[in-house]
Amino acid sequence: MLANEFGAGRGHLVTLRQLACVLGQGFDFDAALCRRQFETLLTEVGVTTFDGPGLQYTATRRSGPDAVPTATWGEFLGDLGFDHEDRIEAVLDWWLYVLQSRTIALLIADYAPLGLLAARCLGIPTIATGTGYGLPPWHMAAFPLHDPGQTQRLYDEADILGNLNRVLQRKGGPRLASFPEVYRADCTLVRTLPFLDPYRHQRHDPYLPPVADIAPNSALLGDEVFVYFSTSEVNDPEIVAAVAGLKLPRRGYLPAAPPGVAQMLAASGMIIEPAQVPVAEIARKSRMMLNSGQHGILSLGLYAGLPQVCLPQHNEQDWHARATETQGVARVAARGHRGATEVRALIETVYHDQTMFDRATDLARDLRAALSDTPDAIAARAIAPLIAQMRA
Repeated sequence: MLANEFGAGRGHLVTLRQLACVLGQGFDFDAALCRRQFETLLTEVGVTTFDGPGLQYTATRRSGPDAVPTATWGEFLGDLGFDHEDRIEAVLDWWLYVLQSRTIALLIADYAPLGLLAARCLGIPTIATGTGYGLPPWHMAAFPLHDPGQTQRLYDEADILGNLNRVLQRKGGPRLASFPEVYRADCTLVRTLPFLDPYRHQRHDPYLPPVADIAPNSALLGDEVFVYFSTSEVNDPEIVAAVAGLKLPRRGYLPAAPPGVAQMLAASGMIIEPAQVPVAEIARKSRMMLNSGQHGILSLGLYAGLPQVCLPQHNEQDWHARATETQGVARVAARGHRGATEVRALIETVYHDQTMFDRATDLARDLRAALSDTPDAIAARAIAPLIAQMRA
């Protein structure tokens, strides 16, 4: 069973697809998905997909002039419904029923902590995978602050832990010692780079390469701005106007763009790709990248040696984008500074910054040299002990 309970980007399904392909023969795959927008990524490799339980984010208490910022991953989980015992129980019951009725032998979870808990209740082996940001170390006593300057919280983790343990007691499941233990799994695959992991100082698990295509060669002579917008970016008229007004060669893959937006950008001279662009072509034709700081596309650009401009749409993208900025290979357009003129000027500045391009080239060389094998082969070796134990 491939499980995903929240998250709007296609990267979650790309991650699950990669593991399904690595496991290959000997398994039939189901996928329970909170959103099925990108389900063809799974169905085209033989996975049966269906609607799973979605943990819905509630932003009401995070908006307004006196709003409390989301200080920890535990706070984010609270906004997803972990502060409501009945909601936790309803989702856990769904998983318990489906895992038993489908006779699931292995659960692979990306952003699916309650799926992991249900599998543990039933003694089903589990693999937890994802980026460092979205896969906190389970052994922590509490979720740490992402920013030491943001200390105010909406939820008491002890209360949420009490919710979880009362539900688990009714289901005959394990008692949790801490809230982060919802991420405990038999095998944990952290798919990121250390500098992109907010928990790198607490992490015990080894790092695996990010789930991103790696070009055969890093960028050298391209002149295009490669644009990847996957969700809400295309709904911001200022961002769209900034891209449309660029006097630079542009190419983009915008899978969620309304027809009118795609047509307007095409009319401005931008090449709109109907499908995902091979990474070798991106590296060959591009000078830089424009995105929202999605982990997958950031990693693709890092390995390709391309400077990036990031327009984060939420906290996770913002953290990854700013971590990349600290490496000298990206610039982040902060909220409140995303007028069309400001965004366009930032893109043009990065496009012409030879120092940043040289730094991106050097970093890509180091990252590529550190790869001991292909990402698929490294992932296969990481899960081999668990699969061997299951088949023994």
